[in-house]
Amino acid sequence: MKFNKEEIKNILNMLLSEDEENRTLAFECIENHFKKENIADLLVLYQFSKVPSYVWEKNCKKGYKYLKKVLNIDNKNYRIPSSILFEKLLDIKTSKEIIELYLELFTKQFSENLYSLGYPVNKFDIQIKIKDYGQTTKS
Repeated sequence: MKFNKEEIKNILNMLLSEDEENRTLAFECIENHFKKENIADLLVLYQFSKVPSYVWEKNCKKGYKYLKKVLNIDNKNYRIPSSILFEKLLDIKTSKEIIELYLELFTKQFSENLYSLGYPVNKFDIQIKIKDYGQTTKS
């Protein structure tokens, strides 16, 4: 089973929740449905969940094992540079829907970072358009 965009957003919200039960359910959902073909979903969830790698390793053994292999993760640093993660998404021929979701989440995170640095984010609009990058959409 492959998650759609909304399901990924819901799982991400559960991972970002302060409620430990929500996180546990999210990890169970990820672990129960993880297949190698779903690595793009897992990459997006890992990047934006703000959950340290040791927590992923403990709660999502199958998925984390594959993430570690794909991203060369060391347990000391769970944050992967956005450029590397985006490149991996393109390398594995990720669907346009997941690329769009990644860019949406990246832009939101970027805006939050700018706001925290004192930039007046209410005075500008950041838009990213995706060009046809020649990948086939997987379903």
